[in-house]
Amino acid sequence: MARAMNDSRVSWPAEIPASWNLIRIKDLAILKSGDHLSAEQINEDGPYPVMGGNGLRGYSFRFTHKGEHVLIGRQGALCGNINYAKGPFWATEHAVVAQPRRTFILRWLGEALRALNLNQYATASAQPGLSVEVIANKHVPVPPLDEQRRIAAWLDLQTGRVDKRLELLGKKRELLRELKNSVIEDATFRGLNADAAQRESDIDWLGAIPAHWAVVRLGSLFREAADAGIDGLPMLSVSIHSGISDKELEDDELDRKVSRSEDRTLYKRVKPGDLVYNQMRAWQGAFGAAKVEGLVSPAYVVARPGTAVVPTFIEYLLRAPAAMEEIRCRSRGITDFRLRLYWDEFKNIRVALPPKDEQAEIAAFLDRKLSQIARQIALIDRLEALLKEQRKAMIHEAVTGKIDLSAYEPQQPREALAA
Repeated sequence: MARAMNDSRVSWPAEIPASWNLIRIKDLAILKSGDHLSAEQINEDGPYPVMGGNGLRGYSFRFTHKGEHVLIGRQGALCGNINYAKGPFWATEHAVVAQPRRTFILRWLGEALRALNLNQYATASAQPGLSVEVIANKHVPVPPLDEQRRIAAWLDLQTGRVDKRLELLGKKRELLRELKNSVIEDATFRGLNADAAQRESDIDWLGAIPAHWAVVRLGSLFREAADAGIDGLPMLSVSIHSGISDKELEDDELDRKVSRSEDRTLYKRVKPGDLVYNQMRAWQGAFGAAKVEGLVSPAYVVARPGTAVVPTFIEYLLRAPAAMEEIRCRSRGITDFRLRLYWDEFKNIRVALPPKDEQAEIAAFLDRKLSQIARQIALIDRLEALLKEQRKAMIHEAVTGKIDLSAYEPQQPREALAA
């Protein structure tokens, strides 16, 4: 027999089971932001966890709350996030703590709030934020307490299974990324012939190299180019993940990645084969050998190759973890996110250089091998996205009564939180 449903008279959810009530969040719980704690007061370890809008931020020697609570992220692009805290903890001003006004099951309330998708109510600004008052006046469908228990227990079981699969996918992705780094380093530092005679490079971060390779400065292979931009060329960007783009960026990408100007002569012109890098993210591998003519931000460096080098080989080489660490050491700035690799430092980096035909062979090998790894990572990304959608749908169906769990028998009953 189908479950009787009533019109909820609100936009979400459209209908609820006849035995449920629709109640404002502020009638279920008192919502209050946490207290400020400076970065200097947050430690890597300590007796009490510090909970921010996106979960654990570190530890403190003081606490603001005790017991079990639902936390709602209040600021930032991910505001509306739902987390749980237990025991003594410090809640920062970026987290909204829900204190119970009436008896309910904690996990049920947290997942009902998650299904509400509170992020949609954030103010549109450079730093999105949620108003506590706005959250408090939203409605959630409230089942009887016993059914809350069943919903919470069922979600524990079902989302736990999904989370285990997500964890396994995450581990597989990390292994593939480690494999990618290993393949790049082996090919660009040691070559493709495992039997080649080796010699010491006298460069700490390179170690031993094939005996027939030369050790050269990048400044002997490239010269800095600063050709003014012209109209009609695509605007390109350099990614730490995929190198340089080969087509015009979309408007939203342009807004995020480059400082825009209508005067395209202010940009730098790049030609096919130029090695381009983002000064601020070079230490993270933001290098790319251009495939098309285009324009890049004036904050980028354009290195024009000579005849002795295959730029794609150097791109791969400079993305090896050991090379990125060398670049980080040569970059200037107060903190990591202010580091810049200037041309004067770039040109003095010494690398091991195979003969040109061998450079091309290694670059072609890495094109093929890394493409295979990228396809496997993309498959993991798609599976992960599907599982997250499945998890989201599961929660929505359970907390809105679309799945009838009134007869579900959990193995371990959950305790209710009372006001």
